[in-house]
Amino acid sequence: MTISQPSSGSQEPDTLRCVPLCAAHIPRLAALFERTVRELGPEHYSPEQVEQWARGGQHPGFADQLQAHLGWVLEQGDTLQGFITLSPDGHLGLLYVAPELRRRGLASLLIRRLLQEARALGLTCIDTEASLFSYPLFLRHGFELDGLEQVSRGGVSFTRHRLHLKLHG
Repeated sequence: MTISQPSSGSQEPDTLRCVPLCAAHIPRLAALFERTVRELGPEHYSPEQVEQWARGGQHPGFADQLQAHLGWVLEQGDTLQGFITLSPDGHLGLLYVAPELRRRGLASLLIRRLLQEARALGLTCIDTEASLFSYPLFLRHGFELDGLEQVSRGGVSFTRHRLHLKLHG
């Protein structure tokens, strides 16, 4: 599998590309988000938690966040395989990969792309909140645990891991 940055030339249809997130991606990213939560959520979360989490993709704030932040999308042909977002102040807000493609290194590709851009922007620290799914992934990339926090979505409580990563050169 090849990964490339977009170029002015034509792309092979099976080439995995990392492209900037744009408004045209948003409806399909919302669907990818919801599908990922519904398919993988039951491994770690209650049915009520999965339902409230999955509904987040239909919340207006979801699209607003995607438009307000920098983001990158992994595409292969016309298929969106994953995405990641970065706020201007260094918050990694969203990281999702299609459930059938997990554990293939796609999330790591997205994290490396985000860290490259964060360094280019002169950011010195990235912070995020991790679910039970992504917590081990972030630790493998050098993020450190700041603590746990409780959040509520639609009256349903979730525990998240607050993490940070200091950027060096």
